[in-house]
Amino acid sequence: MRIALFLALLLALTATLHAQDKKPAAKEEAKDPSEAITQKEIDSINYDNAAVDNGFVTPLAQDLSHLDDDRKLRLDEFTDKFEDFKSGQEKQVGQLVRNWMAVCTYGDLGRSEFEAEVPYVVFEKLKKDIPREKLIKALAWVIVKPKEGTTVTKAPELGIEDELDENEVRARSAIYAKKLLGRLVGKLPPKE
Repeated sequence: MRIALFLALLLALTATLHAQDKKPAAKEEAKDPSEAITQKEIDSINYDNAAVDNGFVTPLAQDLSHLDDDRKLRLDEFTDKFEDFKSGQEKQVGQLVRNWMAVCTYGDLGRSEFEAEVPYVVFEKLKKDIPREKLIKALAWVIVKPKEGTTVTKAPELGIEDELDENEVRARSAIYAKKLLGRLVGKLPPKE
């Protein structure tokens, strides 16, 4: 009788453990939506509204050589805060890139003296940190799926305390994404 009871308990425990193995992990990583971007979608992107880098909207510095020592120091002080930017540590590459494109918009929306320089620094960071093919797909996702994912409309870690207009951040994020993607795929800057 004891042996039968012991075997029944052992069998029940084994079945319970086996059933737990089949359950999905409670916090399973969601698939990165940028991975679904196709080459056809990338090839269909029009860069016309991203071709001008020295305009009033979505400016982009070509480099940082124009900065004097004081301005370079102030820019470094700002970009040193990037390590503390929680949204800049996102695991999904597509969302990570969307978050950094939002940072590019902050100065453009009137929140920084470095509206053309911050996007340059962000672009250099992304090119260094993310493999080229993944970065291309992530940038394309920001462009062709502008309403997907979340967008960062304030970043206290970077000194952006006030909530920015989400639609403006999303629209300008897509333009900045075009500026970087265009450079990665050889479509920008325009050939003269």
